[in-house]
Amino acid sequence: MVESGQLSRVCSYSFNSRPRGTPVTITPIICQKNVSLGNSKPGDLEIKVESIDCRNAVQNGNFRWVSSREQSERISAASMDNRITEMLWDYIRKDDLETAIKLHSQMKSRGFEPGILLETVLIDKVMRSGSAQEALHMFGKMTHRNVVTWTTVVSGCVRNNEPGLGLSLFAQMLDSGIGPNDFTFSVAFQACAVLESFDVGKQVHSLAIRTGFAHDSRIQNCLIDLYSTFGLTVYARKVLTQMSEPDLVSFTSMIAGYAKNYLLESAFEVFDQMRWMGIMPNEYTVASILSTCTSWSGKQVHAYMIKTMLDQSFYSGSALIKCYSDNNFIDGAEVVFRKLILKNVVTWSLMISCYLQNELVNKALALFCEMVYLGIEPNKYTLATVIGGCGLSLESTGLAQQVHALVIKLNFDSDRRVSNALLTMYARKGKVEELATVFGKICDPDIVSWCAAVSGYSQNGCGEKSASLLCLMQRRGMEPNEYGLSSALSSCADLALLDEGRQFHGLALKLGCDFDACVGNALVNLYSKCGTIEDARRAFEEMPGHDILSWNTLIHGYAHHGHGKEAIQAFNKMQEMGLIMPNHATLLGVLSACSHVGYLEKATEYLKNMESHYGLAPSLSHYACVVDMMGRSGRLDEAFQIVNEMPFEPDSLIWKTLAGSCKVHGEIELGKFAAKEATKLSPDDSANYVLLSNLYSVSGQWEDAKRTRMIMVEKGLKKEPGSSWIEVKGRVHSFMAGEKTHKKTQDIFEMLERLLKEMKEVG
Repeated sequence: MVESGQLSRVCSYSFNSRPRGTPVTITPIICQKNVSLGNSKPGDLEIKVESIDCRNAVQNGNFRWVSSREQSERISAASMDNRITEMLWDYIRKDDLETAIKLHSQMKSRGFEPGILLETVLIDKVMRSGSAQEALHMFGKMTHRNVVTWTTVVSGCVRNNEPGLGLSLFAQMLDSGIGPNDFTFSVAFQACAVLESFDVGKQVHSLAIRTGFAHDSRIQNCLIDLYSTFGLTVYARKVLTQMSEPDLVSFTSMIAGYAKNYLLESAFEVFDQMRWMGIMPNEYTVASILSTCTSWSGKQVHAYMIKTMLDQSFYSGSALIKCYSDNNFIDGAEVVFRKLILKNVVTWSLMISCYLQNELVNKALALFCEMVYLGIEPNKYTLATVIGGCGLSLESTGLAQQVHALVIKLNFDSDRRVSNALLTMYARKGKVEELATVFGKICDPDIVSWCAAVSGYSQNGCGEKSASLLCLMQRRGMEPNEYGLSSALSSCADLALLDEGRQFHGLALKLGCDFDACVGNALVNLYSKCGTIEDARRAFEEMPGHDILSWNTLIHGYAHHGHGKEAIQAFNKMQEMGLIMPNHATLLGVLSACSHVGYLEKATEYLKNMESHYGLAPSLSHYACVVDMMGRSGRLDEAFQIVNEMPFEPDSLIWKTLAGSCKVHGEIELGKFAAKEATKLSPDDSANYVLLSNLYSVSGQWEDAKRTRMIMVEKGLKKEPGSSWIEVKGRVHSFMAGEKTHKKTQDIFEMLERLLKEMKEVG
């Protein structure tokens, strides 16, 4: 081969093609350094020719005579082949994969073979960049492959979340007659573990035994990990026992396997065994055992880490912080964090997450501010975590906006993880416009993005936007998950959009989400609020399992539609099953049901037995429900007694409820007292003033009634007019009391008069 930029002499001679005694010349070739593959051909290279007497070469028979053109073409082709190969190596070393892939494609199209080694290295680089399809395309065009090539492509598939394809290529390698090496086996075992395919794993293990790799330490370590993944720690331990010289990786794999299966005692047994054999655990060993430790055992490992200086390792220190966090030992986590001499962004992020996990939102946000102040630049995981914390804090609106600005400054606003966190945060804070802006800037929203926006609109009373966005999501070819569907169904329930709700129910059936608890609960809620209580019952019964929300939704649905007996029967059935304990919302639904059917004594009994029977202390809402029930039945003295005997001060709602009942039953003095108390507690609630004014009017105290109305005017309070809406052909029509702005108002009132006339005629 002619090396680029060097003087090479290529000489050949055929004694049959030239008369004896004829002088022979050899031609030195100086190759041009810069060669363009795209436009150059073998004859395009510039060459200089010199004639040199080479009689000695002729006499020795080392040369044959060729024409000057043929000689130039052969030398030029060889030179170009070598030069282009060097260029390809250079692009690979510089990680300029795009150019390397193009150059490789042109080489193959022109008949150049870069060689197994070069192509294997390029495929590995491309696989590591995440372009698995491109790497597989290059692999398919290779004329020759060895075990390293096959191992590279199998490993790349596993690395790019294609373990099934990796195992398929492993089988093709065997069919081609190429035997695996220890690296190939380790990758195949890894693919089996990811796919959770124990049967294939056993076959690969059998092949390793037949090919003589069963006692290779790399293979045995992979087997320990494989069997541990499937919970077969007995087999994994057997592999460890049969190893002639288990190393640090072997013991760490076994400890990780026990930890993965929550076998803490066995993990400590192996931990002690390795130290007894003189093999000292490293930071990965310690991190593995910490992943399943309790607070007490974590402290023991912590003591060992201090003794061996492993407490200053990023990896094991972070594992210890997480261990204490998982066991709610925040003080211990803080001590570990503060004593770490060197901290990186992962350590800071973990401590912030630790605070949030234990609902210490303010501490988490303060630690983030400290981190930024010290000049440690957060990564996308840190930002996503902190944004989530801002969403949990009612007082962090300003900080949330600053964090969003930092996201933009660090160019993380295009990262979907961060954008999805922003969507959730703005939804929790009720910032619908900001939510819409963030969602609109996501170039390629995923399912989480869509469903976060759908849920955000639903949470903030924008039901129509929520439902329409889910429809748009489906038209874009994205299938919603159970959370997106449940949010859209809740929006339909709030707006009484029964037809749209049924369509979403059909979509849930199509996607197989109807068996999910949150979708099932949303369906029960939808049909309950839309008045089709029988469909609500059917949706409840078709659910494979019920949680407390399922029962509460059904009980409240029955109660709100006047089916008090059915609500109490559902409550009794829930108790008979004994699987779920009622909560405050359950008892509120039961009390409401008693109110609808007039079970006063039973309601009082439920209220008295809440703490003794169910371990629940009655809240203001429970007392308000019973007071309302007593007031409706005219037992105002008992209602007033309940208000006075409550273990806490009554709120405006309870006084307002009592005042309303007093007005109905003519108990004016008690009603005025209750209305005045309600006004004191909620001075900006117009309903309290209207109620008090009406009570004054009923008792003939016109001046007091007028004065009360004047107070409303001075405070700028207005009574909110009642409203209602109806859905016609998929469109919602809303009406305020006395409104005449609808474009079909005249037709509506004409129909109303006709109906009233027919009703009078019927009697």
